Amino acid sequence: MDKHKIFYAQLDLLHPMLSWIRGAFKEAGFDESMVRKLELAMEEALVNIIHHAYHDKPGDIDVQISSVSGQSITITLKDEGPPFNPLEEKREAIDPSTPLEEIEEGGLGILFMKKYMDNITYQRQGTNNVLVLTKNLH
Repeated sequence: MDKHKIFYAQLDLLHPMLSWIRGAFKEAGFDESMVRKLELAMEEALVNIIHHAYHDKPGDIDVQISSVSGQSITITLKDEGPPFNPLEEKREAIDPSTPLEEIEEGGLGILFMKKYMDNITYQRQGTNNVLVLTKNLH
């Protein structure tokens, strides 16, 4: 499976982005429980791009999805914002007993991505931030 779509980077368009990505997770063969977890990781990645790359201003998110049948799925997210490597974000460790409403906004995003994805890489390619997230099927 190879899919490609460019989305306008706006929070009110987050649902259509996630719906399209969710369909790819289902098509790749992930069960509903894992689809929800992966969708959460993707939501965090997309919101990071909207806030950090474009600071809630106009821009695009280029989404490419590819899968190796029965093995893995890879989602590549590209944006044209200033260099921002979410994997280098330094945050203090979050106490697991802290109520969600007390956690600083964005404090869980990278944690969710790292927890639910098997591999995450970031690189700067020309004027693009490129975040690649991979999940193995088994």
